[in-house]
Amino acid sequence: MRSQQRIVRGLVFLVVSAGAALGQRSGKETDAILAADAAWMKVYSAKDLEKSVAFFDSEGTMLPPNAPIATGKDALTKLIGAAFAIPDYTLSWHANKVGVARSGELGYTSGTYDFSFKDPSGKTVSDKGKCLTVWKKQADGSWKVLSDMFNSDLPPTPTVPSA
Repeated sequence: MRSQQRIVRGLVFLVVSAGAALGQRSGKETDAILAADAAWMKVYSAKDLEKSVAFFDSEGTMLPPNAPIATGKDALTKLIGAAFAIPDYTLSWHANKVGVARSGELGYTSGTYDFSFKDPSGKTVSDKGKCLTVWKKQADGSWKVLSDMFNSDLPPTPTVPSA
């Protein structure tokens, strides 16, 4: 009976400790992440490729839907540059949740996005969905994107097989 009580106490301690370690900080750090996110969207909306990629950590990744993972500045430059080259490409996002790990080293934003572009026939194609960005605090105190992923809220478009 005593060994079961010790096990239960040990499990309770582990759960409480894990909850504390995974808790979220607030205030100055979350404000800094939201400011970095807003600044990133501003340069992205201006289609400033160099500044957009500079918001990524040196090991940063982007996980776009229906495409391979882009890791590192060269791959990110290629991926984002290709998006900027699409006619009438616009993207905006809004973080509606932010958190920071108790360690203060990692944070996240999650929210929604809207984007549109013109297809080869000139028709406007629009999408909306959700996004999740993991931020890493840098040695200088700034926040950089470690990982960014997004996916659509819209149902997949059926493709017609070619004859």
